[in-house]
Amino acid sequence: MRRTQRSVAIATALAAATAPLLALASPAAAESTKATHSTQTVQNLPLDWLSLDALSGTQLLQRVKELLGKGYVPQALSVTNAANPQYTSVWIKDATSKVNVLQGLSATSLPKTITEQLKAGFQPKLITGTGTGADAVFAVVFEKTTQLAKSQLSMTKETFAKVNAEFTAAGFSIASLDVYGTVEKPLYAAVWVAGAATGSVQVTLGQTVEQRGQELLAKAKQGLRPVAMAVEPGKLITTVWSKGSTTGLKEYLSLSKLTYTLKSTQLKALGYQPEILDAEGGTISSIWSKS
Repeated sequence: MRRTQRSVAIATALAAATAPLLALASPAAAESTKATHSTQTVQNLPLDWLSLDALSGTQLLQRVKELLGKGYVPQALSVTNAANPQYTSVWIKDATSKVNVLQGLSATSLPKTITEQLKAGFQPKLITGTGTGADAVFAVVFEKTTQLAKSQLSMTKETFAKVNAEFTAAGFSIASLDVYGTVEKPLYAAVWVAGAATGSVQVTLGQTVEQRGQELLAKAKQGLRPVAMAVEPGKLITTVWSKGSTTGLKEYLSLSKLTYTLKSTQLKALGYQPEILDAEGGTISSIWSKS
């Protein structure tokens, strides 16, 4: 596809991505363009959220302008289907960080964009990608912060494991993770930030929904909870785990879009909001928490 770069600079506090259905009985709660910029700071707004599923780039930009005017900022963003990019996102009302959100980026233009943003004081906060090679499409959220961050794209599983070990040893921990490419050759895009995690961080790669459900129960017994999650091509799941209680979490893996929409309505009525979200291959996986 021929892509255009579009960017929107917004004020926000950022976090994770989308995915489908798994109900687990566990303490972790599992039931189961030419870039143009605009900036807005949101002040003293009550906490609220909404989810937008499968929007085109144009539709997303339209909603961005609308939601900014209502005091919403993006908390999660996921892109899927490189031939016709679809964006799933979660928005909350917040009043803290200033961010730039860029979409429709290629694997060639993204490194240059990251360099340009760094010069302006914006660190990568979240990277999401879909597709492979010259046809891969990315969207990125950058945050203006003094906290150091490192990012890397197009990593094989082996390279990701090596880089993650090196960055972890240097005091960085994973803040964002996405997997794109193909079933035969998954590629990893990640962001690490200095000193973000509490305690040891573990990563499990390429698990089926069933394996992932068992892993959740095992990690919960170790006092670990999911802090980032990505659905790979082939609907396998990669998860980042860190110290924390799973009490009050509900997890749903490999949900259809319709089921996700229905589940969102139910959970919102119960006081939950999506904490982690990722979309891939027509399905959505998410982890919810209750304040």
